[in-house]
Amino acid sequence: MYPWEFDDGVTVPLLGPNLPWVHSTRAEMIEGPVREAFEQAGPDATALDLACCEGWFSHRLLEWGARRVVGVDVREQNIRRAELVRDHYGIEPERLSFRRADVFDVRPDELGTFDVVLVLGLVYHLEDPAGALRRARALTRSLCAIESQLTRQNEPIVYGAGSPDAFVETDASFAAVVETDADVNPLASVTGVMSLVPNRAALEMLARVAGFGDVRHLEAAPHHAPQYVRGDRGVVVAR
Repeated sequence: MYPWEFDDGVTVPLLGPNLPWVHSTRAEMIEGPVREAFEQAGPDATALDLACCEGWFSHRLLEWGARRVVGVDVREQNIRRAELVRDHYGIEPERLSFRRADVFDVRPDELGTFDVVLVLGLVYHLEDPAGALRRARALTRSLCAIESQLTRQNEPIVYGAGSPDAFVETDASFAAVVETDADVNPLASVTGVMSLVPNRAALEMLARVAGFGDVRHLEAAPHHAPQYVRGDRGVVVAR
């Protein structure tokens, strides 16, 4: 999933050619707010990378100022790869650790809370995105960075409110998609899950409903990956 570079110039094949652009765009968009949160937290700043996959952003968190990072992913294969890469680079497990767990099983009374929490590329794969962000909020002391695929439904939608002439209009909406591509997308997709893909307003609403008080959508720069520039993906920082 990530453009790892190993000793002697060894690199790995990727699932898709656009992935490095997506990853670099995510990194550029969140680096500033994350560094600021670490500076405010001080030299013992900690971070949690939910749905960390192979741990690429966990490494970025160390580079940006975290003293200790924990990565969590539901797939055993991803955790094995993350630990293999960590050990290859000689990073101590005390600074960078990984554990296999479902996001809904991660509890602050067991794992603690963190100055920064990342939720990148997860929301739009879930049947209960609000519940996942509530869990992320419980684990966050300062800043949570949330990234998701978005729908293009940005016009308000109307739904019936229980009587023939009663209707409600809302800017927030979701697309319901049953994922079927686990065979070709084994690191992200689970066949049979009804994923709820938000539009921009719904992504911001999810963060507020989860309990974050300060929610800000980050605007992409012209040189960023086209999905972000067009609004097909989005990044929210929540405090």
